[in-house]
Amino acid sequence: MLAKNRFYKTKRPNSLAVRRRRARLMSGILILIIFTIAIFSLSWFLSQPFVVINNLTVSGNSLVAASDIIAAVKNILTDSYLGLFTKSNIFIYPEKTIRQTLTATFPAIKDIRGNIKSWQTLQLSVEERAPFALWCRTIDATDCFYLDDDGLIFSTAAIFSGSIFLKFSGGQISASSSPIGKNFLPSDEFRRLNFFLDSLAPLNLMPASLIAGVDEYQIYLKNGGRLIISIADDLSKVLENLETILRSDNLKKALARGGVIDYIDLRYGNKVFYKFKN
Repeated sequence: MLAKNRFYKTKRPNSLAVRRRRARLMSGILILIIFTIAIFSLSWFLSQPFVVINNLTVSGNSLVAASDIIAAVKNILTDSYLGLFTKSNIFIYPEKTIRQTLTATFPAIKDIRGNIKSWQTLQLSVEERAPFALWCRTIDATDCFYLDDDGLIFSTAAIFSGSIFLKFSGGQISASSSPIGKNFLPSDEFRRLNFFLDSLAPLNLMPASLIAGVDEYQIYLKNGGRLIISIADDLSKVLENLETILRSDNLKKALARGGVIDYIDLRYGNKVFYKFKN
């Protein structure tokens, strides 16, 4: 018995589908070519001398030298985005990077803003930190450092400053490292502490210096004596307890007899202890 011949019909490519695939491929290639040309044309335009920063000026600085600021900014502007677009272009220069880099490099700089002047000149306006108090390794030290109202230590202080500013010592600063660029205390804690110190003036207590220990503050007063308070305590409650003890008859009588307070210890809640000098 003869086997039947079997014939298989092969599919022919759909000519329309092939043409469509080719058209899509050619369109993709064309778009890529146009995109590449556009990118390199834009890169060429952005690097033309008339749109490139070639001059830097600085204003508002006194603690940080203008030459140091300019050198740091020039180092940033010599770089490029993706190796294609120069960062020295007046339209796309990295102001945020400049601000972050300079405030990290120079702690005395609080903020810095850029403004294009006359097309090719970048004017850098610097805001420096203002001295608020001093931080010293010891209260008796003469080589101290300025810190601002956030508690950031930013510059060495003039020798004469010791009689002008409130002195702080201790805190979270390592004794073996440079304190510049570091916080004496966390900013929120420092602001709360200063609010407490300001609240002492109506009580005729004028702080001269403060030592921040591991778990306590010792506040030395200009008219003598010191206050001892716990770091963990609510400072508003501490102030209430201090006001109460200062109004007490026993303390008033002792002071009236010429007694001089050595310390007032406010670390134990409503139980306030004080001692007179011999």
